[in-house]
Amino acid sequence: MPAPQILSLIAIGLTLAGISLLTVLDDSVQSVDLISLLNATGATNTALANGLFLLLGIFWMGAIDSTRRFLEPQLLDGWLRFSAIAFAASYLLGMIFPCDAGCPPTGSSAQLVHTSLVWLLYCGPAVFAGRLLLRQPDRQTRHLALLLLLIFAGLQVDALVLRSTPGLWQRIYELLFCWLWWLSLQAPIAAAEAGRRGS
Repeated sequence: MPAPQILSLIAIGLTLAGISLLTVLDDSVQSVDLISLLNATGATNTALANGLFLLLGIFWMGAIDSTRRFLEPQLLDGWLRFSAIAFAASYLLGMIFPCDAGCPPTGSSAQLVHTSLVWLLYCGPAVFAGRLLLRQPDRQTRHLALLLLLIFAGLQVDALVLRSTPGLWQRIYELLFCWLWWLSLQAPIAAAEAGRRGS
């Protein structure tokens, strides 16, 4: 298995297993909402969450850069790369600028950065999905990208208006991005490997 796939599997595993574990460990999480304000001010496992965020950012950055290098001389679409990097950066900056308890729309300076810059970077998977749709992908990727965009829209409505279960939307959004990233790797990596064998 090539390095991009190995690093991607590690990043995906950390994202899904790590965040799920922290959600289970967080005794403030309500059963109807998997919000798990992982590293919010006063959260029960802030240090553990920050360590996870750091690992997530590093491994996602590594997976993206490894993919770019593996595909050379073919280019990884710049917007796809940027949007995946933005997603990774949202974890790193979320560690530095945690939200206040309950993650209100306004609050401390860290909260304001969290709800503006960090949230903007967290839009990366939505940009990623939109760019994939422009490429007229296969049916599975197209449906997955559309579903991710719908979940992102639902997340916005819930986080900004309803404020009922935004964490549940976030977990689904992250799961769909991991799945979409993995699917989007397969064809270009197979083509790059075939090119290396043929040369």
